Amino acid sequence: MGIPCTPPALRSGGGHSPARRLPRVILSGLNSALLRAHTFENAVSWASRSADFSLVDGLRAPLLASLLAARTAKTSTPQALLAIVATGRDSESLRSALASVMPEAQVVEFPAWETLPHERLSPSAETVGKRIHALRIMQRWQDAPQHDLVIVASVRAALQPLADNLTSIEPLALTAGGRGYNLAGISRQLVELAYSRVDMVTRRGEFAVRGGILDVFAPVAEHPWRVEFFGDEVEQIRQFSVADQRSMEEPVPMVELPPSRELLLSDAVKQRAREMQHEFPSLSQMLAKISEGIPVDGMESLAPALADRLVPLTHYLPTDAAIAVLAPERVASRAVSLVETNREFLSAAWNAATAGAEAPIDLDSGDFLSINALRDAAGSRNWWTLSSFDSGGSVDSAAIASSETSELRDGDHYIRIGATTVPTFQGQADGAIDYVGDRLKDGWTVAVVAAGHGLVERAVEALGEHGFAARMVDELPHTMDTGVAYLLCASVEHGFELPEIKFALLSESEFYGRAAGYDTRQVKKLASRRKNVVDPLQLKAGDFVVHETHGIGRFAELVQRTVSTGGRNPVKNNREYLLVEYAPSKRGYPNDKLYVPTDQLDLLTRYVGGEAPALSKMGGSEWAAQKGRARKAVRDIAVELVKLYSARMASRGHAFPPDTPWQRELEEAFPFAETPDQLTTIDEVKADMERPIPMDRLISGDVGYGKTEIAIRAAFKAVQDNKQVVMLVPTTLLVKQHMETFAERFAGFPVHLRALSRFQSDKESKETIEGMADGTVDVVIGTHRLLSSGIVLKDLGLVIIDEEQRFGVEHKDALKKLKTNVDILAMSATPIPRTLEMAVTGIREMSTLATPPEDRHPILTFVGPYNDKQVGAAIRRELLREGQIFFVHNRVSSISRVASQLAELVPEARIAVAHGQLPEHVLEQVMVDFWERKFDVLVSTTIIETGLDIANANTLIIDRADKYGLSQLHQLRGRVGRGRERAYAYFLYDADKPLGEVAHDRLATIAANNELGAGMQVALKDLEIRGAGNLLGGEQSGHIAGVGFDLYLRMIGEAVSTFRGDVAEGQTELRLELPVNAHIPEEYVESERLRLEAYQKLSTAASPTASPDSIDRVLEELTDRYGEPPVQVLNLIAVSRLRRMAQKAGLSEVVTAGGNLRVASMELLDSIQIRLQRMFPGARYFTQTHSVSVPLPVRQGIPLADADLIEWTGQLLVAIFGAELKVTAPVVE
Repeated sequence: MGIPCTPPALRSGGGHSPARRLPRVILSGLNSALLRAHTFENAVSWASRSADFSLVDGLRAPLLASLLAARTAKTSTPQALLAIVATGRDSESLRSALASVMPEAQVVEFPAWETLPHERLSPSAETVGKRIHALRIMQRWQDAPQHDLVIVASVRAALQPLADNLTSIEPLALTAGGRGYNLAGISRQLVELAYSRVDMVTRRGEFAVRGGILDVFAPVAEHPWRVEFFGDEVEQIRQFSVADQRSMEEPVPMVELPPSRELLLSDAVKQRAREMQHEFPSLSQMLAKISEGIPVDGMESLAPALADRLVPLTHYLPTDAAIAVLAPERVASRAVSLVETNREFLSAAWNAATAGAEAPIDLDSGDFLSINALRDAAGSRNWWTLSSFDSGGSVDSAAIASSETSELRDGDHYIRIGATTVPTFQGQADGAIDYVGDRLKDGWTVAVVAAGHGLVERAVEALGEHGFAARMVDELPHTMDTGVAYLLCASVEHGFELPEIKFALLSESEFYGRAAGYDTRQVKKLASRRKNVVDPLQLKAGDFVVHETHGIGRFAELVQRTVSTGGRNPVKNNREYLLVEYAPSKRGYPNDKLYVPTDQLDLLTRYVGGEAPALSKMGGSEWAAQKGRARKAVRDIAVELVKLYSARMASRGHAFPPDTPWQRELEEAFPFAETPDQLTTIDEVKADMERPIPMDRLISGDVGYGKTEIAIRAAFKAVQDNKQVVMLVPTTLLVKQHMETFAERFAGFPVHLRALSRFQSDKESKETIEGMADGTVDVVIGTHRLLSSGIVLKDLGLVIIDEEQRFGVEHKDALKKLKTNVDILAMSATPIPRTLEMAVTGIREMSTLATPPEDRHPILTFVGPYNDKQVGAAIRRELLREGQIFFVHNRVSSISRVASQLAELVPEARIAVAHGQLPEHVLEQVMVDFWERKFDVLVSTTIIETGLDIANANTLIIDRADKYGLSQLHQLRGRVGRGRERAYAYFLYDADKPLGEVAHDRLATIAANNELGAGMQVALKDLEIRGAGNLLGGEQSGHIAGVGFDLYLRMIGEAVSTFRGDVAEGQTELRLELPVNAHIPEEYVESERLRLEAYQKLSTAASPTASPDSIDRVLEELTDRYGEPPVQVLNLIAVSRLRRMAQKAGLSEVVTAGGNLRVASMELLDSIQIRLQRMFPGARYFTQTHSVSVPLPVRQGIPLADADLIEWTGQLLVAIFGAELKVTAPVVE
């Protein structure tokens, strides 16, 4: 129940290893059934000639399968086919349909670039990888065909010329256990294959070398690989996860690294680039880099000039392959519009270039081919067209010859297949069941196909209830009984009926009557539990930092210094320090410098607060005073917070039981890969629900990072225990959208789900409200109408608030009245400062989702003046990929005028207008129509910013962007880029009016934070621009600006815990200096930011509040990412353990001075003093300072080795100062 059948796309495995293909024949019985139909059999007899077929859409995949089968039977060798479809979306549905009807065949996608040929942008490494992968498969197939091969390409991919040497470059292969590799040589080869070298691999097409470890992310791989070398031998290869950079368990036997770009920088190409520099001054920078062999963004656009020659796709096609054009009418018109749009963009780009932008790359030969040219290139190969228009052969042949698709046709061989489409039953629940029933009574055979098991089971039940014979089967049998409905899991493009053989096939969209949107689902990937997030401390020279004791300083660099122990025979050691500059103590002197040892990184935080703060004076009184003022203000807040908190802690909620088997079933049916953050958050939410204390958790995650799925699982858990769930959303459209999602995920489970908003009729609303009161409704999703007075819930267990920042205080109070002791789960993308504050101070728990789902591209953001041509070209580019466009104009008075201007600019676009002053049902209708793709451009006010999820809208144009607030711009931008397509956001301002300074700041911020998951940064930057006040009281105080946001929050946290009576243990600043060689050497971790990251992790792990095994985990991670740690690192780890012990024991100094070790500030009892004398002869205790001085042990006149000294210090701390957890000294082999 609820477990999706393996999507067929998996089975024909975009060509990974054939071993993963499941040998299941799903719809094989379909082909043999269809061959009984005379017209179908006749069509198949044309298998070895060119022909034009006229048939319904649902028969396209079965016909292609039968044609190939007929060719194979005739020649008894496997056959190849190139299928050309109109769009990338058609390609996807055709691939899954083919996989169901011909499971033995290898179905491979040949995707189009997501960029246009002359842009200064490169297609993503993944797209290039898939394209080269497809070409290699064709080449290998030509040499040794094993199964039938189908290549599916959209018009755009088929018409774009390619370089002719793409398969001549062998991929770089590495085998585990293989010898004779040279790592330096491999790095050079990778650069030649256009991989870029980085310090940490995060994207496809990157590699990093650290010591004997090579991390590389191939363009078509699911995860990057970590290859460990021992000398010239590859010791082992494993996958690792990008999020936490940790290896996965299973070793990989061998990897292939194909090129990551379609233009490879061979010597000839470099030479040509050198010669072209003078011809094209506007491209000279690009060409200079290319001539040096450095890959640059957009270099593919220069292929026409740099590569030897460009060839059409047919050049790579096996010689006897057939070519099929599906929907030739659409293909022809797309081909024409491709060429036009390309030219239009070119002229828009030249226009922009006059205004100071970079010139485009203007080379004719890279332009798209015409259909005729492709037809000529196909040569003598069979050319089939499959049209859904009913072109009866009697039409006047002269008329056909002159129609626009005549170039696709092949003479007048029209072969018609006598099948009809299935009527749609949208809006009639029993329409489909009656239809199937009527057919079965007439002795027909009916097959119903759906993609999910839950839907198939529901259909069986529904037909059974009406008394029809329904059988659930794994595959369609070759001989089918009449009067029986077969139900199975598979994928077809559309349904059809063949009256001649009394057979009908229904797809899920026809049977269930829901317009199943274009499936943007990804295949499930392995998500591993996140270990420790990799977030290098992004400190650049010049950043402001806050040191807890010395105040605000400026970070200069990471330096190494030699430290001497002093005494008679001093030991010298290298240590790393962060150099921080402070205000000079005397006027006119250079800045004071503070060297912060890397083991004290936890005292430093980045400064977030105001624009440019003044540097503090070291040891000056002003920092102490500023901290004091902030502390005092914080104390008042803390009292408030503690009241809230203790009230919540004292109330008893409902403790939910552990997960049921159904819960697991629901979770396994999730079609995406969970991100590691999602997994942790889900665990946290469940743990909260299982406790008797009411949950109050805020989930902050960027737009589209999977917050809804967490809500679905939490709601399901609550329903399992017979509790009711309320989900509160800000807009009616979101109610509809969440209803769809919840209904889809709960399909097949007995959960009663209702919606409550303006769009339900009075009767429906009344039923829902009654159901809530008598407990028959399990989950209700609604707007703030749920908070109105007449609403009673029988047994409420969980409240979910979506887009929390949209609800005001009075809504929240109304919620509180619902019930004090229910669990609350709030979700938000840009938390408002107050929620942020409450979450960070620990009054509510907070989880952050920071990893983007796999396969997301950052949104390309353009900021610039408004320009008609630019806007027209942007809209057309999106129409080319059949996408949709948001155009935001925030003035209702002039919005219709803007819409009509757009209609003049782009006459072919279907434009709709939406704003808050429309009557509500009209607005809703417009939004729903846009969601169902009845319009291309939605011109609207900012009403679209609230959580609308339209995966197909990938271009956003904001008019007058200088008039919006920062979080608004971020929310708006989050509306696009939710699928796998590359998204574009244009923030345009009026060219004739000057930009204000704040507006400039905002646009600069939004342009800079275009990485995925920039929501939190934007929220903090918003705090900076607006000036952060005291977020709980009304008084706007400069305290945050004074001490920086992080420290301010830490102070609140401390104040809160003091009031609660938790004494913050071990918060003393500890000086720990031992004469040991303990640091991270450069040869172990080269990159400075990654070294800082490692120091920071260790420093956090050594803090007294961290969990006991956190230091082990850091060591494990370092070993995994950088190889076996050298002695210095092992010493550093041991010193960190020592530091944790000393801090937990409350010591403030463990320092060597002369030949003694001085341990400070702990009162020793007399008995302990005697033990000190006995165990460490020569030790002295000073009562005034409560400090102990112990002579350092010497063996035969030589000081102890590093490891022994650390161990000895540990013993001292345990024996005399009662520290726990003995330190294990590093084992040095």
